[in-house]
Amino acid sequence: MGMKKVVVSLHQMLGVVLALLLLAWMVGGLVLHFVPFGASVLAERLTALPPLQALPGCCLTAQQAARRAGLLATEGRLSLHGGVPVWRLLVREPGSDDAPRWTVLDARSAAALPPLSESQAAAVAEAFSGRRMLQTDWLDSDPWTRSPELDPYRPLVKVTLDGDDGLQLYVSVGAAEVVRSTRLAERFWSRLGSAPHWLDPTVPRSPARPWHQMVVGLLLAAATLALGLGQFLLYRLGWIPARAGLRWYQLAGLVAVACALSWMFTGSLDMEQDFGATPLARAMPSAEATLDPSRALAQAQLRGIAVRELDLLQVAGQAWYLLREAGRRQMLLRADAGASLEPLPVLPEATVARALSALRPQSGAPSLRRLDAYDEQYYLCHRAWICRQQERPLPAWRADWADGARAYADPASARVLLNSPAPAALPRWRYPGLHGLTEVPPWARAGLCHGVVLGLSLLGLGLCLGVLAAAWQALRPGLPERRQPAAGSPGAGTLAS
Repeated sequence: MGMKKVVVSLHQMLGVVLALLLLAWMVGGLVLHFVPFGASVLAERLTALPPLQALPGCCLTAQQAARRAGLLATEGRLSLHGGVPVWRLLVREPGSDDAPRWTVLDARSAAALPPLSESQAAAVAEAFSGRRMLQTDWLDSDPWTRSPELDPYRPLVKVTLDGDDGLQLYVSVGAAEVVRSTRLAERFWSRLGSAPHWLDPTVPRSPARPWHQMVVGLLLAAATLALGLGQFLLYRLGWIPARAGLRWYQLAGLVAVACALSWMFTGSLDMEQDFGATPLARAMPSAEATLDPSRALAQAQLRGIAVRELDLLQVAGQAWYLLREAGRRQMLLRADAGASLEPLPVLPEATVARALSALRPQSGAPSLRRLDAYDEQYYLCHRAWICRQQERPLPAWRADWADGARAYADPASARVLLNSPAPAALPRWRYPGLHGLTEVPPWARAGLCHGVVLGLSLLGLGLCLGVLAAAWQALRPGLPERRQPAAGSPGAGTLAS
C-alpha cells in the first residue's frame, strides 16, 4: 500500500506542475497563432525615403568611401539622408572582435556623420511616420528590441508618437534610420502570448532559455505519463478499483499528456532551423565595385524605376548593385570589373550555385533547382506570428546536399531564406504539421487549421483548469476531511479525486 500512495502522490504533484506549465504554453500559443507580432519596417522605410537622383559624379562607391574613412565594411546601402546622399556601411574595427556596427558616411566626401542626438532621432521618426513626437527615450535595448539582428544598430532612441494606436518607433543613432516599430495592441498581445509561451518575460526569447524549458517540460510530461500509466495498470489489475468517472478522467489525462509530449518535442525541432535571411556568402572574398552609382541610377531611371535605395551585394566573389523602389520593383546590375549595364531581374544561376556551395564547402557542391511552387519545407503558413517573421517569395533557388541538408535562397536579393541542417527526408510535418497543425491534411486549409488549433487548445485549457481545481479542492486549508468508507463497502479502496 505504501508504494501505491507514493505513485499516486507523485502523479498528482507532477500533474499540477505540468498543468501550470501547459496552461501558460496553451494561452501563449493561442495568441501567437492568431495575433501577429513584430513588424518589418523595410517596406515602410523605403516608402519614407526620397528618390535617389542620378547626379553625374555625385557619389563614391562604398569601398572608396570606406577606404577614405579608414573603415573595413562588409555591407553598404546608398540612400538620401537629410537631402544628402549617404552610404550606410556595416563596419568592423580592424583587429577587433566586437560585433560590426552601422555607420553613415557622406557619399560625396566619405566624411563620417556624427551619431544622431535625441532631437535628430525624433525628426527621423516624425519624417518616417508623418506624426508628431510625444516623448523620446535613449536605450540600448528593451523587451521589444532584444533580437540579435538589431545588435549592429545599437544604441537606439525610442520615439513615442501621437495617435490612438500607441505607435513607437526605434531609431538607430548610428545608422540614422528607423529599425523597429511597435504598437500598443502588439505590445499587449505579445506580453500575453510570447512571454507565457516561452516562459520568458523578455521579448523576444533568448536563445538558451527555450532549451531549458523544453527539457524541464519533457521530463515533467514523461514522468507524469509514466506514473499515469502505472496508476492505470493498478486500476486494470484491480489494486485500485476506480469509479467510471475517474477511469474516463484518467484516460483523458493520458491522452492529453501524450499530446503535450508531441507538442513539446515538435516545438524543440523549430530550433534546428535558421529562419533568418542572411547574405549568401559572406566568407568569400569581396570584389571591388567599380561601377559609378550614378550610372546605375541612370539605368534604373531609363526603365522607370524610382530608386529609393541602392544595396551593394557581395555574392560568390562578385559585386552587384541591387536597386529598389518603394514597391516590389527592383533590378540588379553587375558592379565589378565584369560589369555591364544590362539589368537583370535575378542573379545568374551559376553565381547562385557558387555562392550556395560556399555555405557548406566541406559537403561538396549541392544540386540546385529553381522553385516556382512551394515544397515540403519551403512554404507559406497560416500562423500569424511565424508568418510575420519569415519571407517566402517565389521563385526561389533550392540547394540540396548529399548529407540531407538544404537551403533556400532568394534569387533577386541574394539572401538565404531558409537554412535547414536537418535531413530533408524529415518533411515539414515535423514542426508545423505536428506542433502548429498547419500543414498535414485535412488541416491544410487555414479555416480548418484555426478550428482544430482552437478546439484542441480549449480542450487542453479545460483539462488543465480541471486538474488545478481538483488540486485546490484537495489542498485547500480548512477543508473537512472526507470520511473513509468502511472496509468491505462498495467504495472501499477507491482513489480520492
